[in-house]
Amino acid sequence: MFGVLFDLDGTLVDSDPIHFEAWQIILAKVNVNASLIDREFFDKYISGRLNADITRELLSHLSQEEQEKIADEKELLFRQLAKEKLQPTRGLDKILEYIKQNRTKLKIGLATNAPRLVVDFELGILNIDEKTFFDVALLAEEFGIGKPKPDIYLELAKRLNVDKNSCIIFEDSVSGVRAAVAAGIKCIGLLTSAKQETLEGYGTWRTVRNFEEVNLDEIWSAIQSK
Repeated sequence: MFGVLFDLDGTLVDSDPIHFEAWQIILAKVNVNASLIDREFFDKYISGRLNADITRELLSHLSQEEQEKIADEKELLFRQLAKEKLQPTRGLDKILEYIKQNRTKLKIGLATNAPRLVVDFELGILNIDEKTFFDVALLAEEFGIGKPKPDIYLELAKRLNVDKNSCIIFEDSVSGVRAAVAAGIKCIGLLTSAKQETLEGYGTWRTVRNFEEVNLDEIWSAIQSK
């Protein structure tokens, strides 16, 4: 039995450009120096992180209540922008078909830092039913510990009842790759947000531009040969 563990934002959906746009707009409203919020800054300090950590670090001059309000405004803006712009990551249909054809030998898990509203929204766009597609889904806001700590992936493998050495994680962000590597689970980094050299620098097992470059049969063979 193999485990396929997915991140959501930037992995199943190509959402980072929309998150980037939403954060630029929201942070400009609270007079944060807009020149700092370029793509490099976003990839390093925002992409893949929990909203609570982002606002606490970037908006430390505001109260916790004000930080939470801004985070909620950002997520509302993201959903508004995403209604017309959000697309599944290229090649996802290929992976979904593979999973459908090989379901008896696979356990499928989801681990995400995205809040519940975003998870429901994005899975709805993908037409993926969380309860039937994933054997286990863990959201950091519900689990209590988010990435880059490894706990969410270790717990996911445990609940799936699959040896972590028989699992593969698909991630796109630095925080996600760090979590996977710290958990000791092989990670394939999708280059939808961070650069190849960045993800490789954090120890990702392989990198691909999108799911069209993924051959799961070859991956299982590579894992078993170790």
